[in-house]
Amino acid sequence: MKAISILNQKGGCGKTSLSVLTSLALASSGKKVLAVDCDPQGGLSAFLTGTNDETPGLFDLLTGIKKIEEVIISVSRDNISFDLIRADYRLDSIASNADPYSMKRQFKSIEQYDFILFDNPPTVQGISRATSLFADEVFIPADVSMATLGPTLYTINALKDIEKKGKVVLVGYKEPKEEASGYMAEISRKFMEAINGYFAGNIPKTVTTARAISDPTIKWSDTKVDKLLSPILEILGVN
Repeated sequence: MKAISILNQKGGCGKTSLSVLTSLALASSGKKVLAVDCDPQGGLSAFLTGTNDETPGLFDLLTGIKKIEEVIISVSRDNISFDLIRADYRLDSIASNADPYSMKRQFKSIEQYDFILFDNPPTVQGISRATSLFADEVFIPADVSMATLGPTLYTINALKDIEKKGKVVLVGYKEPKEEASGYMAEISRKFMEAINGYFAGNIPKTVTTARAISDPTIKWSDTKVDKLLSPILEILGVN
């Protein structure tokens, strides 16, 4: 079993989007996947189930109300299926001061999955730190903007403190032509220079990608899987 943590101190930079795509990509390749929503906002839960209302999930597991087998549900997107542990607003009461080893205790003995994926809230403390301590790999999604650069570098350095190397996945990045000038070209160059050594790949920010993340009715043909999900597997290094 391999654990993946997806986080960035910056909110709205693509964490949940990358979590959805990664879960779909791994499951489409035949891997057994458990996605864990660790954000009290419940974004991953809403995308995958249509609701983030109070339901048995990670809060109940971490507080001892439920056992792990009681909070796992199965989700499907067309012909792609995997498991999920949901989150809701109750998680906010314990997420910020979560025991650093709480996730390791809960998930280290699970053997029925090839991958466990954690979608974190916009912080590097509390539950995000706990998932990252447990994780084999940590990915940092980042949209290319000046508002995201500082938090992304902060996240990289915070992970160094727990001896983890974050891998940055840029969202919507397009390499500027050598002769290109202007605001976006300069930001793109500055971003890439700043994260040198931590860049893992990029995912497009298009209407097609957005629909693949949010639309449960989309049909996952082999062509669509190859176009939208196979690049994720390349970033993960999964054959």
